Amino acid sequence: MTEVAAEPIAEKLAELNLALSPEIHYRLGTVFSRTDSMSLEQAIGQKYPLVKACEPVLLKALFEREQVLFVCLGELRFQKTIVVLTNLRMLLFSTDRKQVPWQPYWAIYYSQISELQPVFMEQYKILLKDGSKLKFNYFPLQDRQNFQPIYSEAAQRVEEEGLDPPVSQSRENLCSNCFATVPKETYECEACGATFWMPFDLAIRSFIWLPIGIFAMRRTRVAIREVLIYLFLLFFVVFWQAKGNTTFAIFTLVLTNASFGDWIYKQAKRGLLLKEIPLEKQAVN
Repeated sequence: MTEVAAEPIAEKLAELNLALSPEIHYRLGTVFSRTDSMSLEQAIGQKYPLVKACEPVLLKALFEREQVLFVCLGELRFQKTIVVLTNLRMLLFSTDRKQVPWQPYWAIYYSQISELQPVFMEQYKILLKDGSKLKFNYFPLQDRQNFQPIYSEAAQRVEEEGLDPPVSQSRENLCSNCFATVPKETYECEACGATFWMPFDLAIRSFIWLPIGIFAMRRTRVAIREVLIYLFLLFFVVFWQAKGNTTFAIFTLVLTNASFGDWIYKQAKRGLLLKEIPLEKQAVN
């Protein structure tokens, strides 16, 4: 990793007419770090769109005086996930289909990380103190090479300062509205009153009517697509029933709904999905 001084990066950003939020404290030299074969303009061009996409969430999620050191996009269990390293902790943001941050969100204090394990090629594993682990099936090689030294420096500094906050689990859930920490197995944010779907409730709704789970995740475009697929499936169910094969039609319908309900359950288990936000405290979604 080649860390560039902040001033040349700021000058290049201005030259390219690219603006970052003045309300977010970036360590530009590590956020836009580059390899020896890469120009500064290339490094900025590759990283800037992702960093800019994160800013609306970072403005809500960061503590006062928290500094952003590193941002990258990987795949956590085959789901696109943004990884942000700050001087205090690691933040994880799920993304939508356009790779824009979207619920659920998590935070991990460096004191909760046991070990970083490069696995194979562009795979990566992070072991946590509570015995859980983050398995990245895709973590860009260049970002992985930059990630290790930036993390090590930040974690060492945090350890020297004795920062080890109490947690309910190593990877804490964050409220999608106010970004306060929501303890494990809790489905209401004490800070803003937002409520979240319980996994079983959401799975049952999806079993009854398949697209409900997607609408509940606040992904309207995806839900519309799922409705069309579901209607296409219902056409075949009606077709098989008309042919006298009622048993097969019912079996197909139940199997499809059960499979989708199981998938929604697992989505709701991995992080908090907004159900309702008090009107007076709506902030993000």
